[in-house]
Amino acid sequence: MLYLSKYKDTLVKKIFHGTKAPLQSCSGDGLTAYSKMGFSVLDCQAQEKIEEISGIVPKAVFRERNAFFYVVGSRSPAISNPEISFMQRAKAKVASTLASGNDDILLSLMPNAVAIASSELLKCTDVQRAQYLSYFVAHDTVGYGPLSILLEDKHNLEEIEVNALSAQIAVYHIRYGRCLTNLRFNSEQAFKHDINRFIYDAEKEIGPDAPVIDTQVGNARVHAQIAPYALGGASASIRLQGNKSASLDYLVKKGTLSCDALAYLWMSLDAGLNIVIAGSPASGKTTVLSALMQLIPKYQKIVTIEEEVNELKIDIDVNNTVALYGTKSREKIGVREQVQNALRMRPQRVIVGEVRGDETRELFSASNLGVQFMTTMHSNEGGADTIKRLLLSPMSVEPSAIGFLDIVVYMQQTDITKRVVSHVYEYKWLSRAETLNGTLEVGNGDSVEICESVSNAELIKAYLMYSKVADAFSKKYEISKKLAVKELERRSAFIKKLCDECKTQHDAIARINDYSFGF
Repeated sequence: MLYLSKYKDTLVKKIFHGTKAPLQSCSGDGLTAYSKMGFSVLDCQAQEKIEEISGIVPKAVFRERNAFFYVVGSRSPAISNPEISFMQRAKAKVASTLASGNDDILLSLMPNAVAIASSELLKCTDVQRAQYLSYFVAHDTVGYGPLSILLEDKHNLEEIEVNALSAQIAVYHIRYGRCLTNLRFNSEQAFKHDINRFIYDAEKEIGPDAPVIDTQVGNARVHAQIAPYALGGASASIRLQGNKSASLDYLVKKGTLSCDALAYLWMSLDAGLNIVIAGSPASGKTTVLSALMQLIPKYQKIVTIEEEVNELKIDIDVNNTVALYGTKSREKIGVREQVQNALRMRPQRVIVGEVRGDETRELFSASNLGVQFMTTMHSNEGGADTIKRLLLSPMSVEPSAIGFLDIVVYMQQTDITKRVVSHVYEYKWLSRAETLNGTLEVGNGDSVEICESVSNAELIKAYLMYSKVADAFSKKYEISKKLAVKELERRSAFIKKLCDECKTQHDAIARINDYSFGF
């Protein structure tokens, strides 16, 4: 009973998080203000229905010319002003009942909230309409407002976007891309209230003392801002990652990489080469990074470093992996400091989820000490553009250290559902005496020859005998380049068999760990 009492207290605090409402009665300005609906359900004029999603209140995807709309309530009649008034009374009734209610009511929050609101709404409308309106009242009272309504379909959605208080909330659908919804916040107070309820377990709160927040809730990455930093009053991006897979067969079956190209990157890891995965936002960089981590030998000690949130979706083996994170707060430990700390742990490879600033310089300096690295970064193009970005502020990699860059995997999003490895580049560094025509100078007298090894997800096999990967692999294991190329072909066949036979990611990783070289 003591546990249940603590559970009830926590739950009540979470429901009313960020409000000044008295919790024991419906009287007082605080709860009167709280009873106002925090969001609006707008009418949608689009005519062509593409898909309907069943539920207590059905949702549907509509199309109007080239635009898509994600509509809650499908074709239900618009909510009238008198109905909004009744909904607000029902919300006050739900809030007061829950605040002073017994444990049984609190243990089944959403169904009980719907039932309480529905009984109140039946005083002014029919059963079907009362059930429809009570759904929105319940989400606005015990859920996260429009956010929890959309999260009911989280397996089909990649992101929830709030661009401004006056804007309709948008979602990024895995099949239809960006869709406007018929939901909109009514006030900054409602926005803050719902965001704070959503991130309650992360022990963070958006407000005057923290107008910009980055955090993680389960598999969701949350970034939110309020005025004065958000000119539209408020903005938020909630990236939903629960539906994403980082398995090797996912990459192959989706056409992100061929078996040959994956085998090539596997050998580059075994050869101890440094890899940067570059591309635009949402191009699949982190997904590829997570998949490649499965190919690192289990006997190697790894340190992974991420900022604020965990996006590397793999089962980390705690026997050989140390997982760290850094914060953006200047008073605390950032990614740069964690890269420095990682070197004290004697890792064989440091993996940084994404580099943006001076942590990049530390990562390249670590490579000078013999520590291999792998990371992602934003870049409009691969090849020479990646080097230029690394050399310039805020990354500011020293020209003397840029030569530790071996391979850049450049990602592209080709359509709504498909991300591919557009190109993979090898960087062959030359001294001043070795400079050739067509090479890029980096400012310290050295230059680099940039060679393409993968194009449109397919390995360029004619290049293999000249490949830096084949050369590094043959030197490390003291075999000929010809044997190195045969090993690549053997690994490609192994990956294909892996994709055909393994049912789970765990089985695939186990077989990769048991793989033995063919020489």
